[in-house]
Amino acid sequence: MKLNGIFRQRSLLLAGLLSGLLYLFSACSQSPQIPSNKVPPDDENEKLIVLNKAIVHTENDQIEAYIRQHHLTTVKSPYGFWYSVIKEGEGATPKNNDLVTYQYAMSLLDGTLCYSNFNANQISRLRVGHTTMIRGIELGLMTMKPGGESLVIMPSNLAYSVLGDRHLIPPYSPLVVTLKLIGIEQPKIQKHAASAS
Repeated sequence: MKLNGIFRQRSLLLAGLLSGLLYLFSACSQSPQIPSNKVPPDDENEKLIVLNKAIVHTENDQIEAYIRQHHLTTVKSPYGFWYSVIKEGEGATPKNNDLVTYQYAMSLLDGTLCYSNFNANQISRLRVGHTTMIRGIELGLMTMKPGGESLVIMPSNLAYSVLGDRHLIPPYSPLVVTLKLIGIEQPKIQKHAASAS
């Protein structure tokens, strides 16, 4: 009796194994899925891209309306800002590593003056390519010659971007900046004395 019970258990176990193998075999014989190298789309990332494009488009419309309203003749830079020459300077434009001295007045598109060092008769300095100043000011200065003055209108991505300055300039604020380039000082070349042997 015991042998019959053991034999029956082994038969059931063997039948279960065989049916499992048959199932696996039939599943494998179906057409295999083709692996894909494509990263599945990230919905959040896609929404951010759409939002950024909308913000850029809106700011560009605001800037172009400002230019029309004030009857300005401007040049649009490949870097995404507009400038209008008020007074042409003389000499060369600043290059990478040059130390430039300048004055500025910074306003919102509605005319609100945020910062200026004209009234205080102060001078600001930056080294081209190594500044922590807002990028639009540096790029605007690079279109100018010493003694020149320009009006630079920049979108927020070249100014204080998504945060603003947390004081006078709100997030996503295009800026109108009057720049006066006072001077350019080229970097001094250090001479290394050759050691005598």
